[in-house]
Amino acid sequence: MNMKYLIPAFFIACLASLSVAPAQAQEIGTVNFDFDSAELDAEAMSKIVQIAEKLKSIDSYKPTVVVGYTDAVGSSGYNLGLGQRRANAVAAALAAQGVPVDRVGLVESRGENDLLVTVSTPERRNRRVNVTLEQMMAACNNYRTVALTQRSIGAELQNDLKTRLTNARTQFKQFQSDGLNTAAFEVAGAARETCEIAVAYDMGAYRKLEYAQRCFCNAARLDVALGKIPPG
Repeated sequence: MNMKYLIPAFFIACLASLSVAPAQAQEIGTVNFDFDSAELDAEAMSKIVQIAEKLKSIDSYKPTVVVGYTDAVGSSGYNLGLGQRRANAVAAALAAQGVPVDRVGLVESRGENDLLVTVSTPERRNRRVNVTLEQMMAACNNYRTVALTQRSIGAELQNDLKTRLTNARTQFKQFQSDGLNTAAFEVAGAARETCEIAVAYDMGAYRKLEYAQRCFCNAARLDVALGKIPPG
């Protein structure tokens, strides 16, 4: 039996066995809408007040993401615009409730994509705006593009750095024990090293921010190498 055909399959199996999942966005709340409308009714305003109070109570470095959706009635182009109007309406209402404008990082529309209920008829549950806190796990080409600032530094960021360090150590040891000297192994080593440095720095250290960015970037590269998130 030719071993060169067994190694790739063995490597793929080892990758699949790694069970550390990528972080998910933190759900804050959902606002629903009437058919073909971006108007905020009494129910929507009540929900927005709840979401605003929750956002103001959370001391997080993660930007708020506001995404609008529609049901499947109408053209995709029209629905994309309707979803955007809904997202804009919710973002403006949150600002009116005292949520700082600079807290909102992204306001966008997904239109009729990602239906909660897969039907082609009107469905209120699909006509929604989701408000979440973004998880910074997108593919990373350069650590300087990671959207962290000095204001990001705090207990929450430190916990996220520790989580990424634990993941990197686990995956590095897995590759090491299996003798897999691959690109993913090298990325795991880089993530482990930069996250260790980032965690070790005091909150006020000059290079804390730089190594936090490096840690996030290498952790994202590792998830790309493992197929957990798509490449940029």
